[in-house]
Amino acid sequence: MNDKDLSTALTLKDLIETKAEEAGVDKTLALKIAFCESTMRQFDKSSGKPLRGVHNPNDVGLFQINEDYHANRSQNMGHDIYSTEGNIDYALYLLKKEGSRPWNASRPCWGNTTTV
Repeated sequence: MNDKDLSTALTLKDLIETKAEEAGVDKTLALKIAFCESTMRQFDKSSGKPLRGVHNPNDVGLFQINEDYHANRSQNMGHDIYSTEGNIDYALYLLKKEGSRPWNASRPCWGNTTTV
């Protein structure tokens, strides 16, 4: 990880922590999920486009929000899951409303307390 990547990761970490606290969501869990889902990246380094899932290309961005299930609802709520802030905001909404269930596939990673 170079200095720019490190500063971006720290900025994302701070942003997630702040927004999670404001939303009343467990910030540690939110950080772990974001790390496990995307290694704290919203965008693909080579293309500059929103990061896509390895196992499911319909999963997008930092929290790997699935387009099939969430694109329309997130847009109707004013969250752009293709942007960093919109991806975070919608993920925190999901965490508050549904808990960690939307990320159960990555539970083996974020369920480990030593992840982040």
